[in-house]
Amino acid sequence: MCKSGMKTSKCIFALMSGFFFAGCAGKPIVQTQVIEKPVAVPCQVEIPHECKSAYAVDRVSAKDDALTINRALRAEIEERWACEIKLLAAVKGCNERMQ
Repeated sequence: MCKSGMKTSKCIFALMSGFFFAGCAGKPIVQTQVIEKPVAVPCQVEIPHECKSAYAVDRVSAKDDALTINRALRAEIEERWACEIKLLAAVKGCNERMQ
């Protein structure tokens, strides 16, 4: 390929540039990568129906008998417990979405 009259460095340069140009003529390799990155999204939770502002104790007065007040206190415990379960479930749902 190289003629006998060419210098060796010119011959090597001609061969190398031929290889470089031949490499440019090939098809480009296109690769698609999917990168999963967590994105913080504000969690919006509505206040559950069980979490109301007025509980059973708010409906009794000091003039009521002890049994009525006791029943109201027990009912409030149940109401607040139901509210707490709903709120904990909402917080857990928000935390799971973030991970």
